[in-house]
Amino acid sequence: MISLAGYWRTLQQYWRSPKGRHDILDYARAALAVTLTMAAVAIVLAIFFR
Repeated sequence: MISLAGYWRTLQQYWRSPKGRHDILDYARAALAVTLTMAAVAIVLAIFFR
């Protein structure tokens, strides 16, 4: 559990830096785009292969 606290502290420090904030937001946008694309494909497949 202590090592998880260390990871969390490091992530917070990274978030506070300009590059870190940019990178984290960029990764979040990419994850959102992938999730929305997968949902759209699932909906299309559900409609056509019902």
